[in-house]
Amino acid sequence: MRLLVTGTGRCGTQWIAAALSAAGVPCTHEQHWTRRRAGDGRWSAEASWPAAAYTPIISDAHVVHLVRHPLAVIRSRLSGGLFGDRPPWPKLAAWVYRQAPQVRDGRTELERAAIHWVAWNRLVRGAAERLRLEDIVAADVTRLARIVDPAAPGVDVLPAPVGVRPAGVEVAWSQVEHVPGLLDLAEEYGYR
Repeated sequence: MRLLVTGTGRCGTQWIAAALSAAGVPCTHEQHWTRRRAGDGRWSAEASWPAAAYTPIISDAHVVHLVRHPLAVIRSRLSGGLFGDRPPWPKLAAWVYRQAPQVRDGRTELERAAIHWVAWNRLVRGAAERLRLEDIVAADVTRLARIVDPAAPGVDVLPAPVGVRPAGVEVAWSQVEHVPGLLDLAEEYGYR
């Protein structure tokens, strides 16, 4: 069976791809599921935040919804500037706004990043399971790898974080608690 891990972006997809590869299952990161590709090509394991927009049409893979603390994701998004007034990847930003138009409603980059966390997580449909990045242990990675290849050796130790951005500005609940759905979804995922 194929394995697809998706979430909001800045939620750990690059790290989980490295972890699965270390567990013996080559896992690509945003190669087959992008703003321009909907699972094209041959793949057995992929980790990709853009894939969330396509989850309603995915029926031939074990889909994992990867979530990370909303304040950590928002802080990381702010350091990348995707929802700023002059995003570094304007075509990607435009694609995100088409998938989740409510993100544009944010008055500031902070609000847009917070709305994105809510909207993008809600795009993930039909996931077989949800994992919180902060709770993943080696046994979880081994189990996921064995969905793709029952003979995968697995891992005893998780790899170091990858794709880490500088901490940037601090973000507090008080700055984003007014964003519709954020506190409820955060609580549903066990964050608060």
